Amino acid sequence: MSQVKFREVLAKLPAYVAGKGDGHKTVKLSSNELPFLTAPQIIQAGQYALKDANRYPSATGAGLVEKLASRYQLPNNQVVVGSGSIQVLANALTAVAQSGKNVVYGWRSFEAYPILVGITGASSRQIPLTAQGRHDLDAMKAAVDGDTAAVILCSPNNPTGTSLTEKEVRDFLAEIPPSVLVVLDEAYFEFDTLKGHVDGARLLAEFSNLLVLRTFSKAYGLAGLRCGYGLASQEIAEAILKVSTPFALSAVAEACAVAALADEQKMRCQVQEIIQERERVVSRMREAGWNIQDSGGNFIWFPGKVGEKILAAALAQGIQTRGFPEGVRVTIGLRQENDQFLAAISQVEPG
Repeated sequence: MSQVKFREVLAKLPAYVAGKGDGHKTVKLSSNELPFLTAPQIIQAGQYALKDANRYPSATGAGLVEKLASRYQLPNNQVVVGSGSIQVLANALTAVAQSGKNVVYGWRSFEAYPILVGITGASSRQIPLTAQGRHDLDAMKAAVDGDTAAVILCSPNNPTGTSLTEKEVRDFLAEIPPSVLVVLDEAYFEFDTLKGHVDGARLLAEFSNLLVLRTFSKAYGLAGLRCGYGLASQEIAEAILKVSTPFALSAVAEACAVAALADEQKMRCQVQEIIQERERVVSRMREAGWNIQDSGGNFIWFPGKVGEKILAAALAQGIQTRGFPEGVRVTIGLRQENDQFLAAISQVEPG
């Protein structure tokens, strides 16, 4: 048995639980992935990048940074990329949080948050969501004190699918001390059709303490390549780069992300197909008597004890969904997969 002494904080860290399922044997609606096959031009870009696999990639993903900066009309030094938006968040928290500090976020939300906060040595202040599964912004503001290093907002929220409006976020930012980092995690931004939903990129010019996170894992369908990015002030971006691992983004992931950005129309068509399926599934369930709230993500949420019945009924038919203590999240897949899910839970009493 190893006698290496590990940091005490490790014993308190929760384990990240990935969505289960073998895509070849089950219907996997447990991870919020895009169900479509990768476009040929993206595969070709990755294959072309592989010919230089003996060389290190760009230390900072410079090619992708340039493309993203152009897309958002920002200078290059306000864009950072990493191996998933989760890595950008981890680096940002490393830059601001430490023992004696705290990080405020809504709960339940993305389960990586308490892990990433705990690694820094800071404490988590988890603020319960409202009865509607939304961030309680007033309670979150009240939880911020002189020891708060960061606040994390997730919109649309994973796993409840609820969105914050632009007015809500602007008003919230206006009342948070400018010395506190505010992270707006918009991993599902492209799927959000809820009225007035926030677009973090539009707020960057007003708030120098804002970091906006987005990803290629969801709408762009590159979950297996791990590529995400952050938009922020020059000072925040510089701090993130200082604590980032050099060469963290592979040349293959960068090349594929650049190729995906070059075909925005393809992405938007696929996203629209998922949105249409999401609305169809929600409509069918409401017709069957289910009280399903609107979702801004590529998933729907079943809160409360009924989630356990959903989980069991789906699993009995070979359909993997994602269970949490507070409910069950179901990813929107292909039409046939969604119909299989609807059939599987048809005998469950609507909740």
